[in-house]
Amino acid sequence: MRRVAVTGIGIVSSIGSTVDEVTASLREARSGVRFAPTYAEHGFKCQVEAAPKLNGEPIDWEGLVDRRAARFLAPGTAYAHIAMEQAIKDSGLTHDEITNERTGLIVGAGGPSTAAIVGAAETTKEKGSPKRIGPFAVPKA
Repeated sequence: MRRVAVTGIGIVSSIGSTVDEVTASLREARSGVRFAPTYAEHGFKCQVEAAPKLNGEPIDWEGLVDRRAARFLAPGTAYAHIAMEQAIKDSGLTHDEITNERTGLIVGAGGPSTAAIVGAAETTKEKGSPKRIGPFAVPKA
């Protein structure tokens, strides 16, 4: 059997963004699903969301991600980036250990960025061609 070690964890979720927050939410059966006013304003039939929170507040991800990287990210991919940075920090691994070919990772994530997909669809409709979407639409979704 191969050796396995869980060395770090990063969490960005609607019930917390630290191990302690998520553990407390699970133990208290606290839901992360909330009413979404913007969904109601747009007339969507579903008007709830489970948006990630950090310390109980909506995440200002642009302030947490390097400015150069942020331009390639939508909120969903930014949350994954933030969780990755948390996991690396939590692991205590050095750069050499992280880049070692025997080091691996496991990632779990929710769905794509609906806003990025809708934005790409709107661009296609307005400009008449999906070729007008731009090269960053796929990594943002």
